[in-house]
Amino acid sequence: MGWNAIRLAGAVLMVTLSASACGTEQPAAAALPPEPVIDLSTLDVGGHPTRPRDYGKVATLEQAKIIESERLANFIPLTSEIDPRFALGHRVSLSSRVFYDPAHSNLGDAIKLDRFASVAPDFVTGFASGGTTDQDMQGIDLMNVVLVFPTEQKAAEMAVALELSDREYNNRNVPVEIPGYPAAKAHWQPDKQSIGSWFASGKLVIYSWVYDYLRITAEVVDQNELVTLVRKSLDTVVPAVAKFTPTPPDQLMTLALDIDGMLGRTLPRINEEFYTSPPGAYTGLAGLHFESEPAATRADWEDAGVDRYAQDQARVYRARDRASALRLWERQTRLDKRLRTVASPKNLPQAECHEYLGSDKWVVRFYCSVSYDRYTALVASQQLLDAQQRISAQYALLVNAK
Repeated sequence: MGWNAIRLAGAVLMVTLSASACGTEQPAAAALPPEPVIDLSTLDVGGHPTRPRDYGKVATLEQAKIIESERLANFIPLTSEIDPRFALGHRVSLSSRVFYDPAHSNLGDAIKLDRFASVAPDFVTGFASGGTTDQDMQGIDLMNVVLVFPTEQKAAEMAVALELSDREYNNRNVPVEIPGYPAAKAHWQPDKQSIGSWFASGKLVIYSWVYDYLRITAEVVDQNELVTLVRKSLDTVVPAVAKFTPTPPDQLMTLALDIDGMLGRTLPRINEEFYTSPPGAYTGLAGLHFESEPAATRADWEDAGVDRYAQDQARVYRARDRASALRLWERQTRLDKRLRTVASPKNLPQAECHEYLGSDKWVVRFYCSVSYDRYTALVASQQLLDAQQRISAQYALLVNAK
C-alpha cells in the first residue's frame, strides 16, 4: 500500500445523499429475502480490484502517524456534541481532518502552518474536528485540532510555543484568558470576532478556534461570547480525549493498518481524486467527522448500529445486521432536488446511481451506492461509467470478503 505517495489534495465536497428521518418498523433480518445472486464475472469493474486485502502492519513512519491520527479520531467529540448549533460539517477549505504532516496539510484559516514544523519538531500527529452553523460562510466556525506529543512535558511546552508563534503572526493579536482553564494560552484580535486557544492535557494539545463570519462582517465584537464557547468546547473535548492512550513513540511501527478487515474490503483509490483524507478505518461513530451533516446523519447511524467505517476510493459502513444495513442504504439513497436517478451498473440492478444537478463546482457529479450483508458502500466520480465500475468492484469486494 503506497501511502508514502499520498498527499492531501484540495478538498471536494461530497454530496450527502442521506436525510435524517424517523424510521419505520422494519422486518427482522431473518425475514428478509435472500441476497440476490450475482455472477461477479459479468460485472464491469474496469481496472479495479475485486479481492479483499490483508494490510498487516504499517511499513513507514508516515503510515504510522496516519493510523495514530485515525485512532485519535475515535475519541474526539463532534462539534454538535459541544453545541447543537454546530450541526454541519466544516466548509470545503478544511482539506484534511487527518493532520499528520504540517508541510502537506491544509487547515484553512485555523492555523498558520508556515512555522509549525520548526516550532514543534516533536509533533507526532493530530486530528481536526470542525463544524459550522452555515456551510456558506455566513455563520460561525468551530474547530478543535487535537495534537499528539511524545511526553506530557513536551505537550505543555508546545501549547505555549505554538500559541506564541500563532499570536506573533500579526501585531494585532492580544492574549486572553479562558475561564476555568488558567493554563490555556489564547489570543484574539479586539477588532475581529475570532479566537484561538491552546491547552495541554496529558500528552495532547487541544487547539480550539472560533471564527464568526457574521459578526466580523458587521464589525461587532464580543470577547465574552468567544471565551465562553472555547470554555464550553474544552469542557467537552478534554474528558473525551483523556480516554485516548497515545502509542509510545517506539511502538508506532507496530500499529495495524486495518480494523476488522474494514479497509481490506474497501475499494482502494487509484489516485487522490475527490478525497480529503488518507485511507483509514474507524470505530464507532468517528466516521461522522467526514459527513457534511454529521448531526443529522448520526441518528441514522445509531439506528443502524454502525460500529465501523472505512474510506479509501469508497466509503464503507458496517451496520448491526443486514436489515439495518439495508435501512441505512435506503436512507442514504433518498433523493432531494439536487439529485436525479441515473442508470445502475451493468448486471448489478440493486446498486443505485445518482447525478448531482446543482451548480457547486466543488461537488462531485455522480454517486453510486449498494448494500450487501452488514455493509453499505458509496462511491463518487465525475464520470458515470467510472462510478458504475467503482461500485461494481466494491460490491464484488464485499461478496468476496464473506
